[in-house]
Amino acid sequence: MSIFKRLILGNLIVLLLVTFWGGAVTYKLGNLQKITREIVEINGAGLIIGDRLFDSFTALMKFIRKYYVSGDMDYYHRVQKLEILIEKDFGLISYLIELDEQQRLIVDTRILYMELIRCFEENATLVKNDGPGKNLENHDLEFEQMAVHLKKIINQNKRAINKNIDLSNLLSRQIFIMTIIITALTVFLGGVISLVNTRFITTSISRFKKKTEEISHGHFKELETTKGPREIRDLSRHFNAMSQRLTELDHLKRDFISHVSHELKTPVTAIKEASIMLSKNLYAEHPQKLYELYALIHEECDRLLNSVMRLLDYSKMEAKAMDYQFADFDLPLVIRKSVLKLAPLAKKKKIDLEFVPPPEIPLLSADGDRIREILDNLIGNALKFTPAHGNILVKCLLDKDGERVVVSVTDSGCGIKTEYLKAIFQKFKQIDNGIETRMGTGLGLSISKHIVKAHGGDIWAESDYPKGTQFFFTLPLVWG
Repeated sequence: MSIFKRLILGNLIVLLLVTFWGGAVTYKLGNLQKITREIVEINGAGLIIGDRLFDSFTALMKFIRKYYVSGDMDYYHRVQKLEILIEKDFGLISYLIELDEQQRLIVDTRILYMELIRCFEENATLVKNDGPGKNLENHDLEFEQMAVHLKKIINQNKRAINKNIDLSNLLSRQIFIMTIIITALTVFLGGVISLVNTRFITTSISRFKKKTEEISHGHFKELETTKGPREIRDLSRHFNAMSQRLTELDHLKRDFISHVSHELKTPVTAIKEASIMLSKNLYAEHPQKLYELYALIHEECDRLLNSVMRLLDYSKMEAKAMDYQFADFDLPLVIRKSVLKLAPLAKKKKIDLEFVPPPEIPLLSADGDRIREILDNLIGNALKFTPAHGNILVKCLLDKDGERVVVSVTDSGCGIKTEYLKAIFQKFKQIDNGIETRMGTGLGLSISKHIVKAHGGDIWAESDYPKGTQFFFTLPLVWG
């Protein structure tokens, strides 16, 4: 998993946790708000109206008694005003209360109240006719029953208020605890996620730092497989590829020095020794010996120049700065000339070198000199590693699609082990075939591969170790 995905996942976990706990807190706050509204709008208002009804009933009984005693119409009118207020309060309290028991108590209280008012109106007529001073009706029983009912309602509202207050306190504590928990968990998870990601990154970077220091001292060992984010694993893989490449370059440096020592030192030494002999006039009286020394110097100079030119050519090819002169040319004719040029050497080593003329092949567009160089390299190597009385066969034919020409050089030499078939095309690569011969000491096959690739073809080798080797290379009929 990448660092970005790890961070996204960690933040998502924290976000989900915060969302979950936030939803829970929101739910609790909704309940708290509901309870608070119930306390204020229902229980509190019901308690206030209940107290007001009780006071209204008390005042009503007071004015009724005074009216019965005095017959004063002012008390009668006050009773009527209280009736209006009481009816209004009955409507309000009936709307507010929700419990069935309270509804029943209100209905019973209202029935007692209506009976009280009915009796009062009947008795008020008697008071008007007979005059005051007579206590015609005692309403204490109805009042006491109404008072009992209202006190029950008031007490129930008080208990409901206390219960809701306790519940709201409990919810408040729960919300506070949940807030503390979510804050602590968010900080903890954020710290753990940051610590884990930082540990993965810093540990890997420390290993890279240590390995870089080792590389700076010339130790090109690969890193062990790194566990961690994808970016770190990719960096580890690229780092190992770099380390492997540096190892190859280090080996290449040693191979190059070995090549230069072998390819350049030998002709220079021969030239030096021949020059010393000439300077001392050791063969002044033997013209034939002098001619041989001059011929040796000339031959070694050509050999030295050829090695230097190969190095220069390969450097240009590596830098993709090599110029190729493409032109139409006859490939079978070029192959025939290369075979004829090397035929004396084959005859000297008692090797049968044969070229099988192909069917008609159209002209190709290529750099003839470079193709000739490939053929010289392949046939020369075949001659080098084919024992006496062996045979070398060169073929040239079209592929199945008729779009490419395939050239093959087959020998009956010592062959090449399968694991070395790709390595032989590497620069300065030396391969031990196990029979006292070091193969691939020069740049011939590596240069040949560059030339073929530049022409849009391919080159490879097949071997039936230790019975012989086949080299193939292809060239397209149409280039560009």
